[in-house]
Amino acid sequence: MARIAIIGAGMAALGALAVFNHHGHQVELFEKSRGTGGRMASKRGQSASWDMGAQFMKANTPAFAAILADWHQQGLIEPWKITPWLIDEDDARPSPDDDIRYVAVPRMTALSRTLAEKASALHTSTRITALHRHDQHWTLESETGDLFDGFDAVVVTTPPAQAEPFVRNSVNLQQACLQSSMLPCWALLLAFDEPLATPFDAAFVHTGAISWLARNNSKPGRDSGETWVVLANHEWSQNCIDHTRPWVEQQLLQAFWNTTGLDALKARESWLHRWLYAFPDNSADTRGYQLDPQQKLVLCGDWLQSASIEGAWLSGQAAATALQAQLSNSRVTGANA
Repeated sequence: MARIAIIGAGMAALGALAVFNHHGHQVELFEKSRGTGGRMASKRGQSASWDMGAQFMKANTPAFAAILADWHQQGLIEPWKITPWLIDEDDARPSPDDDIRYVAVPRMTALSRTLAEKASALHTSTRITALHRHDQHWTLESETGDLFDGFDAVVVTTPPAQAEPFVRNSVNLQQACLQSSMLPCWALLLAFDEPLATPFDAAFVHTGAISWLARNNSKPGRDSGETWVVLANHEWSQNCIDHTRPWVEQQLLQAFWNTTGLDALKARESWLHRWLYAFPDNSADTRGYQLDPQQKLVLCGDWLQSASIEGAWLSGQAAATALQAQLSNSRVTGANA
């Protein structure tokens, strides 16, 4: 049995965790936030709640389709029975796709919370700032100076800009980080006293500042109050990355009313969130991971696979499988020495 540290507690981390658990390893998760899920985060306000990151999950591969079927059977996820619309400069119309989209219930973070329970330990509100290697073991150091030592391997699941400081002693891993980038996304969350008379519950938008909007309360298991999630497109978010929050909120609110074609109403509650690392701008490795076999150090995440919950999960699984092979080889070599 190996002792493995995973930095991050999003879907890549949880995908890796599932593989390591299958092989009987002891795994500890280190998450800088108060909860799990990464960009599957939810937000609870004074009178409403929203899924403010990833809006749904769907399968493009048989492997992930099997995972979704298993989670559905366990009651962790439910299909979101909508027909999203497409909105562009010409018109608005129902999407022709027949994809099955799933959401975790009663919020997106519920899935990650359940999956993270299978870790040997979950360290939340713990920001790891440095990795130290000595005598073929790893020590993790937090920003408060706490040390967590004795790990045989480390999995880093953070975005490339955050992962790069951890892998400066590994040329290939550092290059993978330096050659990759991620785009930001502004997210506006709105709650209203009355339902909005739109013909759709969700829409992909291909004009203006917005890329996606959805009636959050149309998802199964959600609160009944009228709530909407508005995601800005990544190019607009990048151009407005340093603008003031009131300005960004006003621009997105106006774009929301323009897109829905409704007269503006006063929101009962609103919340603006800036995702600095929301969407992979490129991919450094089609395998879904980058591994330093000598140091037992591996990178994974959607930025190394594809920009989706599926991509993050499959990346974590691929990284853990590759690392497991190295751990097995080390045990065989040690036994034969």
